[in-house]
Amino acid sequence: MHLTNRMLDGFILATDAEPAAPANVGFGSIVLLVAVAALMVWMGYLWLNSRRGGRLEDTPANLQPGLTDDELETSKLGRVLTSAVVSAAVLSAVMGVYYANESGRQANAAEKIHEKDVEEGERWFEFFSCVNCHGPGAVGGGAEFVEARSELSTSWVAPSLNDIFFRFNEEEIAEIIIYGRDGTPMPANGLDGGGAMTSQEIEQIMAYLESIQISQGEALDEVEGAVDAAANRLGNAEATVVALLDAKRAEREDIDAAPGKFAVVKDFPDEIAMMLQSPGTCTETSAHFVESSCSDPGADSDRDGLSDQAEFQLAEYASEMLRVLTLRQEGTLDLVSNPAYAVQFSRSDAFTNEDAEGNPIPDLVEAEALLGALDGEVLTLGVISERLELFQGRADDGIAYLEKALAERKWVTDVSTIANKAGLTLTEAERASGLFNAYCARCHTGGYNAGVAFQQEVASGAWGPTLLDGRAIAQFPDEDDHMRFIIDGSEFAVNYGINGLGSGRMPGFGRILSTDDLELIMKFERGL
Repeated sequence: MHLTNRMLDGFILATDAEPAAPANVGFGSIVLLVAVAALMVWMGYLWLNSRRGGRLEDTPANLQPGLTDDELETSKLGRVLTSAVVSAAVLSAVMGVYYANESGRQANAAEKIHEKDVEEGERWFEFFSCVNCHGPGAVGGGAEFVEARSELSTSWVAPSLNDIFFRFNEEEIAEIIIYGRDGTPMPANGLDGGGAMTSQEIEQIMAYLESIQISQGEALDEVEGAVDAAANRLGNAEATVVALLDAKRAEREDIDAAPGKFAVVKDFPDEIAMMLQSPGTCTETSAHFVESSCSDPGADSDRDGLSDQAEFQLAEYASEMLRVLTLRQEGTLDLVSNPAYAVQFSRSDAFTNEDAEGNPIPDLVEAEALLGALDGEVLTLGVISERLELFQGRADDGIAYLEKALAERKWVTDVSTIANKAGLTLTEAERASGLFNAYCARCHTGGYNAGVAFQQEVASGAWGPTLLDGRAIAQFPDEDDHMRFIIDGSEFAVNYGINGLGSGRMPGFGRILSTDDLELIMKFERGL
């Protein structure tokens, strides 16, 4: 009984205990089992092969007697032929489906490639600085340029490119990009022209330009604005030249004052740099800024990296530079031209100044900008002082050129005389003049793109030939030929008019101007 109870107790204890954890099966055990199983399969295969070896092998099919005609012309042949027909039918159906889907697949693939080209073209348009002259979205802009006649810097008008496919074809556009426009700010960009663009990059830029082209209706809507802008340009011409002349005279005064300014400020950069690293006026930050070390840092109440004493002295330097560097001989100040010096430094504010958007600027950043501006100013003043007569002479030449331009007023067009010669009313001749200036003068009037101060007589010739003294009539005795040439433009190596050979440079205006406006341009040119 006791034994039975002990056994029961043992049983109860055993059942109440937690189950034992299963033994971990190692990776080596699994590999061993797999190897044993593979060995057994291999041995079984060898045993079966040894059993089959005793049997006679069947005669190969190529050594067996062929079937007779009677045997062939039975259901077996029918099955073979049926299989062939079914296979051909299935193949035909599959090819039909493939053909139906292939055109769409290729179109989708081409569309994706085109989208990639447009995306890359926009990137190249910015990377190669096309956007700097032609503006965002290629709506037109300007490029810095030194006008050859006067040697004066000006802003050359860069045309819009969002309508260029209405004026030129793809080959002509590629030619312009590759070889540029000699005598203008438009450089040669293609490898063949000496630039850096590959043929693929040029194609991608053209794809981008094509993707942003305005509609023909939008191009026609822009005509009135272009004509008005051309008219306003001429109406404000005198005031524009006067403003340029005033600016050039002010520049001459600045040149005369350069030696005196240089004498005052030439040591300022070194003095500031020494202050930022000297004991008592330095900090570790300011010393590091001038690539030095600070052995005895000064107090920095606002913890902006500039010592209190340095901030006080920087404010004094800025005030003195503002007074000296913006002062002209007649005593007037031009604060707008030197914003870098109109700054303050506070020992209790780490962000004393703000940018144009009102965002605070750290004092250390402002000090760096101040020192950089001063370095550049001192360098410029030093060069001018060393070559004072050269700079004075150039300024005098520029003043003389602008004074002559103001006196000659070459931008003025005798519209009434042209109206009489061309058989136009005065109103028609004025619109024709506006159309010519808006769409033709860029190539046919010297200096037009540089501005009215540099403009020569209307239609005097530039990139395109002169049209004065009846040249248009001599080239196109037939008005219809003249009209067609304005509509279609020139084609490379294709004759036009009398002994004219096209270069592809003359754009066609038939898709962006109305027939009436095209006829006005034609008559205006024949009246020159």
